[in-house]
Amino acid sequence: MAGNDDRQREGASTLSDAERELWQQFVSGGWMLYRALFKQIDSSSALTSADWRVLEELAGVDRMRISDLAYATRIPLSTVSRQVARFIANGCVSRVDNSDVDARQKWVAITDAGRAMVRPILDERDSAVRRLVIDSLTGAEYAALCRTFGKIGDRISREGL
Repeated sequence: MAGNDDRQREGASTLSDAERELWQQFVSGGWMLYRALFKQIDSSSALTSADWRVLEELAGVDRMRISDLAYATRIPLSTVSRQVARFIANGCVSRVDNSDVDARQKWVAITDAGRAMVRPILDERDSAVRRLVIDSLTGAEYAALCRTFGKIGDRISREGL
């Protein structure tokens, strides 16, 4: 888009009418997708979306520091600490011996009970993503969408936001 290149060179921060219209489509569609996904998932789960996000992250690794878990889920550290304490109490997460690393760091791992709790939620989420997103796009469109959001996420991380 030549106009976009010109505005970047000039340092302009306003959106053109076409960019604003596209942005509004993005925002509207994004919120609709977010609400539809979480409505479907939350209606079939006893866990909050923040809770299952924590368990989902833990399910993908052998162990994780609580601070890294907070960063990965983009949930405040104090909230993740409380979630982890609750999950330890109900047997979904366990503390991991960290004698090979700094003892001040708290490492945790998901248990079999935690995996059993989060698996149906992730299956429901995957079903909703397939129906609402993947089946609405071509394979190339889905790949481009995911790469685009990855690129945006990388930029936001680099800027420390």
